Amino acid sequence: MPYTTLIHLRTASPAEREAAYREHTRQRLQLTAIEMGVTAVVSSALALLARLLIPAPEYVWLRVLLLPLTALFAYGIARAPSVRSYGLACMATIGTLGFNNYLGALGTDRPLMYFLPAAMILVLTTSFFWITMTQWIGGTLACYAFFLPFIVDHTANRADTVFTLLFAGTSLATAFVSHARIQDYQRRAFDQECRLAELTATDTLTGARSRAEFLQQAEVAAARAQASGAPLALLYLDIDHFKRLNDGHGHAVGDAVLRGMAEVLQQALRERDVFGRLGGEEFCVLLPGQTGDRAAALAERLRPLLAQVPRPDGRLTVSAGIAVLRAGESIAQALHRADLAMLQAKQAGRDRVCVAD
Repeated sequence: MPYTTLIHLRTASPAEREAAYREHTRQRLQLTAIEMGVTAVVSSALALLARLLIPAPEYVWLRVLLLPLTALFAYGIARAPSVRSYGLACMATIGTLGFNNYLGALGTDRPLMYFLPAAMILVLTTSFFWITMTQWIGGTLACYAFFLPFIVDHTANRADTVFTLLFAGTSLATAFVSHARIQDYQRRAFDQECRLAELTATDTLTGARSRAEFLQQAEVAAARAQASGAPLALLYLDIDHFKRLNDGHGHAVGDAVLRGMAEVLQQALRERDVFGRLGGEEFCVLLPGQTGDRAAALAERLRPLLAQVPRPDGRLTVSAGIAVLRAGESIAQALHRADLAMLQAKQAGRDRVCVAD
């Protein structure tokens, strides 16, 4: 799952966070689906060969036909586009393996003893592969359902029936605990990944997007703007005489000014605007859907708001440069023009807004 998606989950609702967790888990588990599918097909083929060594094998050709069907369902797991389809493909695979095992048990003297080891292995080894508890229940039922014909058979050995129920119940309980613990671990890992993504993408001092994250989001916004034809403006801000502030009053005071400026910007900007710190006292705001005139009007509204941020050596002022993305222009080129416009504002006396040509 992209880091940008993980970052936004910090403020997401519980339902959105749960959906993102399930989608993230599906994508991760699908990476091992092919290996699991190959293991399932090979194991079924070996079980079939072993059954041929036991007298009176039944439905051999049907079991052979089930092998490519198992592979097909396993491929469906790897290609499933949603959590729901992933769960259905997993249950179909488990059901096919269980049915194959059931056919192999037919004709043996003690079918429960033939069926039990494979069923236990299936239930235990697939406990990590389910995303939701509903899927785990469905998969377990799909496997254990083929027990029933042997359990209700009045001619079955009573000792076999008792021990089968005992070991089947034990493996079921073990698989349930394993699934619950694995789910807990996966959720903790997901939460940690979300926090790591947030730390990586956020400037820890101001709470703005980091330079790398800002440029990444700017690239995405630029591609979207170029495709739709909608305007996209860049507002480049630089605090005036910031070095003098740091040299005269210390970096702690400078940091407080940076935090104050960031708070003002975050409160004044729209939710869809992207605010990033490019380095030092330089900030940039990505304004989707804004023309140069509207971006300049926004910058003029921000100046008196920023002037209210406490600064011990006088009023806080900024020099601002604005550039609107041109057709066929890269975001790096647009950012460079906004930077040049900001430098033009500096050279013109600071505390003003300049729009790039």
